[in-house]
Order: sequence, then structure tokens, then C-alpha cells
Amino acid sequence: MEKDMYPIIKKHLEQQGYHVKAEVKDSDVVGIKEDVIIIIEMKSSFTIKLIYQGLKSKGITEYIYLAIPKPTNKIIKSTTFKEKIEIIKHLELGLLFVDKDLEKVIVVHNPETVDYKTRYKKRNNLKKEFFLRKTSFNVGGVNRTKIITAYREIALVILYFLKDGPKKVNEIKNYTKQEKTMSILQKNFYGWFERIDRGIYKITKAGEEALVIYLDVIENLIENL
Repeated sequence: MEKDMYPIIKKHLEQQGYHVKAEVKDSDVVGIKEDVIIIIEMKSSFTIKLIYQGLKSKGITEYIYLAIPKPTNKIIKSTTFKEKIEIIKHLELGLLFVDKDLEKVIVVHNPETVDYKTRYKKRNNLKKEFFLRKTSFNVGGVNRTKIITAYREIALVILYFLKDGPKKVNEIKNYTKQEKTMSILQKNFYGWFERIDRGIYKITKAGEEALVIYLDVIENLIENL
């Protein structure tokens, strides 16, 4: 399988002006053009072993690619495949598909440097969520239960305040003391609220059910208001 990919990759690199050789030291394919070195590691599928192969070449060149035969659309759209793409992006590795039927190389991802501005933004968002959250009901590693976010906490406080009947927006905002109150009511992401008149909201049937489902969370939130 890998030997079938080599002639296609070799031709692809040579068309770009590279001198190409196979099995140089521990690298499957090496292309050199002036001062630029490209290393390509090949496998018949997108495996952890292939990613590790690419990692071993780090420090030799910034242009390291992983190459696999072009997968089916089903595999490409799978969650597992997308997760591996994210991994190699952060490892600053590239990815190539080799279409053996058309005898061509498809560049899926180039080994670009990680965008640290994006990472900084994510870091700030995480800290913001951490300090906004009032409760600690989430369990690390559990992904099939409803996560209690800071956004959901505010919505639950609003829900509690409306349990005895419709209220005006100003009354609700004064109770929650949260800037997002109006936005949460208007967007109604969970389907818990209903506007019955201008500036007046009540809870829906889904909201009444949520009062029961999240009773322990609500009690904790109210105690800490």
C-alpha cells in the first residue's frame, strides 16, 4: 500500500522542483530544493503510529507531512478523523491524501505554526467561564450529562424568580444582577421562557420541568446569590 503511494508522491514533489529520495535515515520520503527540506511519512491509514512517525522528524525541518491513501467521505466526515486533524494541527504537521486512481496528491493541511492569538483568546474564555460559574456540579470526564455552564446558571436563576408568575424585565434584572439577563430571555436557548407582553416574561412547560430537573443546582445558586 505504501509502496504504491511513493511514485505518486515522488512525481508530485518533482513537479515542484524537488529532488526526491525514499528511506533516507528514518524518513519515508525526503524532498530537497535549495535550502528547503520536506519530509513525508506514509501509512495505509491515519494512525497514532503515523503521527508519532511525523513527530520524530520534528527539529529537522518545519515541513513534515503525513500521507495516507484518500479515505472515503464517510471516514473523512467522522468525528475520530476530525479529532486527528486537530491533533496534527497543534503538532504543526501537514496531511496529504494520495488518490491512487487519479494518481495525484491532495494537500489537506499544511504544517502551519499554531495561531497563539487564538490560543490566548481560548485561555481568556476558559478563565472567564471558570470565575463566572457559581456551582460545582460538573464531573470531570463525564460527557453525557448536561453541563452546568455560567450561562445555564443565570437562566436557572431567572427560572426560579419566574416560578410564581410573570415578571417585568427590570424586576428580573434587579434580581439576577447579571448583564446577560435580557439576552437570555430574548434568545430563549433552552425554551424555558415566553414573552407574554412587552417586557413581561413567564416560564413555559419546559421551564417548569427544568425547575424539577435542576432543583439541586437552583437551591445551591439561590443560597449563593
